[in-house]
Amino acid sequence: MSTVSTEDQQAIRAALQRWLDATMKADADALHALLTPEYTYTHTTSSVDERDVWLESFRTGGRIYHPYEVFEERYRALPGGAVLVNGRSHQEMSPQGQWRELNARFSCVWVPADGGWKIAMWQATRIPDPA
Repeated sequence: MSTVSTEDQQAIRAALQRWLDATMKADADALHALLTPEYTYTHTTSSVDERDVWLESFRTGGRIYHPYEVFEERYRALPGGAVLVNGRSHQEMSPQGQWRELNARFSCVWVPADGGWKIAMWQATRIPDPA
């Protein structure tokens, strides 16, 4: 894998922050603008939501994220101009009104589109709670 320029890393990190902010605000319209048509979200439970299902969960109030943070990101160039981002995340959420706190490792893929970057997929694996 080749190196991602500092400029592209900064642009992707800014787009990622917009994605996180829109997720916490349940702003389905802002999220829609950041997603590729093929977008999928793989939850820590291993269930997979395609773009329209995932967006609808925000429109109906089925998903409410309180903090949703990422850190320790690594950026790697993929063939065709896409960029793989790996890191750790922390989120607190209320799916169907039940509060949950999750720490996870994540992978997401960003692709250049419309003069910026759009997210094509997000996958998270839960980090087990300390014993």
